[in-house]
Amino acid sequence: MATSLRDVTKKRILDEIIRTITPDSNNGWKALVVDQDALRIISACCQMYDITEEKITVVEKIENQPRQRLPSVEAIYFITPTTKSIDLLINDFKKKLYPQYKAIHLFLTSKLPDSEFKKLSASNAVQRIITFKEMNIEFLANESQVFHFDQKHTIPTLFMPDAPNQIEEQAKIATRLVSLCVSLGEYPIIRYSRNNPVSAVIAGMTQERMDHAARNSKNWNPSDERGTLLILDRSQDPIAPLLHEFTYQAMIYDLFKIENDRFSYDSTSQSGTAQKKEALLSDHDYMWTGLRHKHIADVIEYLKTRLDEFLRTNQVTQYTQQNTGSLKEASDVIRNLPQYQEIMSKYSTHINLAEQSSQKFTEDMANLAYLEQDMATGEDAKGSSPKNIVGRLSSFLSEQRIEKNDKIRLLMMYIISQEGIKDVDRKKLMDLAMLNQQEQSAIANLYYLGVTLMKGAKAKAKTNIQKQRKQETGSVPYEVSRYVPVVKDIAENLINDTLQDTDFPFVRDTPIAKTTAAPVSKVSLKGKSNQPRWADPAVQVEETKYTGSKLIIFIAGGVTYSEMRSIYELSTYYKRNIYIGSTGILLPNDFIDDVYNLKRDP
Repeated sequence: MATSLRDVTKKRILDEIIRTITPDSNNGWKALVVDQDALRIISACCQMYDITEEKITVVEKIENQPRQRLPSVEAIYFITPTTKSIDLLINDFKKKLYPQYKAIHLFLTSKLPDSEFKKLSASNAVQRIITFKEMNIEFLANESQVFHFDQKHTIPTLFMPDAPNQIEEQAKIATRLVSLCVSLGEYPIIRYSRNNPVSAVIAGMTQERMDHAARNSKNWNPSDERGTLLILDRSQDPIAPLLHEFTYQAMIYDLFKIENDRFSYDSTSQSGTAQKKEALLSDHDYMWTGLRHKHIADVIEYLKTRLDEFLRTNQVTQYTQQNTGSLKEASDVIRNLPQYQEIMSKYSTHINLAEQSSQKFTEDMANLAYLEQDMATGEDAKGSSPKNIVGRLSSFLSEQRIEKNDKIRLLMMYIISQEGIKDVDRKKLMDLAMLNQQEQSAIANLYYLGVTLMKGAKAKAKTNIQKQRKQETGSVPYEVSRYVPVVKDIAENLINDTLQDTDFPFVRDTPIAKTTAAPVSKVSLKGKSNQPRWADPAVQVEETKYTGSKLIIFIAGGVTYSEMRSIYELSTYYKRNIYIGSTGILLPNDFIDDVYNLKRDP
């Protein structure tokens, strides 16, 4: 499998921060103080026991004021170098005779600004600082091959002409990209898309900062086999964020309210009482990682099959039927097996999620999805030209049961796929959907993402992206999932050295020779797991070692779950270390809000 970005980040946090501090007092025990942003960096790749196992007696948020004083304990501060966090650190040691902790081991996510350095130097806190280090960790490694910068709603700032703070936002992105590359041990060759100036500006800034880091970072030892960083932006594919996706991860994040990867749901206890439960959807859950890219119909079937196998393997006598039947029956079974609480809790969570998701896939939703796919791909499920697009679209736009944002998504897709429509037709469709002026402006603002709004208007020149695969009739298992994100074709061209330099130029360095696919070696995994074999739905006997230079794909403005899934698919197929990241993860309704906030001049 690919080298896990989460594991790399976790190792840096443990080896370069936590394990470097071994106080002589308190038998080596210390406190950990974090701010909200640093906590999110840690939480993305570590679990609490990873931290507490390293003799961390307490983890506290610096924002929580006041906190209990521990004047005999040394403290690791892992914080962002913002004015707020530095002020809170100074405040902890404001009273010289009553310090919050015995000593300070200060680790910053990034470089400390001169203004904050001067303020810290003039405070009482400076006398307690034993360790000071700028870590250069400014990203969230929330999946093994996915990262983001936790920068939400960046589309208005990045794409609106003369937007305030645009240069600052671009510089922040460039700095964080360097942070990622340093963590991966990469000094990559940088390429970018000519599709929009946004990519070119960020690429240039990233190159400057990367060169500076290479000259000045003593502990950075980049790999000799240089990888590639390809910088794209959201204008490359404005359709991907609009489509309804029916793979497990994309569907539930679109349809349910999930905050910080936590899903809350109603459950029933063993005594039969209703209770609220919460589940963390992350790489810490092996069942989640095995399910997230499957189509929802496959998830349901998979859960039923696996639960049946689990019951048979463990000779559970409480359940004697040959199969679990419905997901509700499966959930009932789970509640009666207290001796297997951990694995049962995971089954319960995913059965509940899958059941709720499948209920959302109504006949209306299916028909809407067919229309979306026909418009996005330009062909129907049989590969022919789709029929009666306008009639089907009009039917949905006039239907009161369809949510307003779904109508906006359809209209946006139609205009994008048609490469513009006549003004009179656009007005008719908007009136049919009963869109107000603000909602209509969101559609008009697609102009800033390079979308041609009016039929016959001069369209922007398209980048030349060679399709690496020809889709044959019947090759797609689900007709509502035919669209292939543009980033997948771009990445596959990059892998095969067929990405056109004219459309995706190099910032500076051109490879001396083309990369060739290295042979794939297989490594046997020896030793037995401590878990029973039924506990892991993705048990592997051997692991494929990925070879070749690393590829990092970055999309400014947000990345979708379908694009993330595409990179995993390519990485698995080509046995390459491929990563995808963005300013943030983009959901359909967030995309509509961002486009609406692209104010257009009257």
